[in-house]
Amino acid sequence: MKKGIKARFHDVQEMLKFNPDVFEFHLSDKDLDHDFGSHKYTQELVMHGPEYWEQKLLDPASLGEQPRQHSREKSVEIIQKALDKTNEIAKCFKGRPKFVLHPGGMSLERIENTKPMLEALKKSMKELNPGNTIIMLENMPPYPWFFGGQWCCNIFLDADEIIQFLDDINYPYMTFDLCHSQLYCNWAKKDILEEIEKFNPYITHVHISDADGEAGEGLQIDEGMVDFNKTLGKIRQDVTIIPEIWQGHLNNHEGFKIAFEKLKKYNLFNPRTKENR
Repeated sequence: MKKGIKARFHDVQEMLKFNPDVFEFHLSDKDLDHDFGSHKYTQELVMHGPEYWEQKLLDPASLGEQPRQHSREKSVEIIQKALDKTNEIAKCFKGRPKFVLHPGGMSLERIENTKPMLEALKKSMKELNPGNTIIMLENMPPYPWFFGGQWCCNIFLDADEIIQFLDDINYPYMTFDLCHSQLYCNWAKKDILEEIEKFNPYITHVHISDADGEAGEGLQIDEGMVDFNKTLGKIRQDVTIIPEIWQGHLNNHEGFKIAFEKLKKYNLFNPRTKENR
């Protein structure tokens, strides 16, 4: 597995101290105007599409504009801008760029009939022009936190549903979030090892953190209920992996430092050589 780190455009030089193979930039609505310059990095590039835009959630599976959610059409417009930015700065990085995309389909109350949302998401995927970028839809937790409150995710929870969707659009790439999957399995009484087994052929990029219950996400490694020995041993090895610890950037990135230290015992990352530094 290739080791990655979360970063913002303004702190990329500082984050080189982690000696990463991959940078994942989580875009905000202010980042698309950032002039990245022409500096060349030996790291690979992953962009995480924005979740919010002008105080509203992006929702490429939306069935209509809501007070706190953009319409499907507006969401696609903004995601396309983020994809264009990804292709613009990809020349500064190694390899083919990747793009993490949340599927949308969130609501304040759980919705049972999810087929219209999945069809709306298919339409959005067809309308997006990724250029040279690989779009990787991400599996979601049952109860995410937005605007400081708990919501419901209605789609992209279950491995069978996600794989069927990816097969339908002939798109064999995804971001696998281990924490999200554990939370879903706790809620749906599923076996996470069986879920990973199904996901594996599609996993391209991995987010890792610990989890607790049905909504406790982004916990520090070994501070929740994820069995990392078993789960990490199941995930395919030819992927990039990013610790996604809640507020891991605070106190001089202390949360990320702790995560990398804790992950050493799981032998995730191959030693780096002079050639790939």
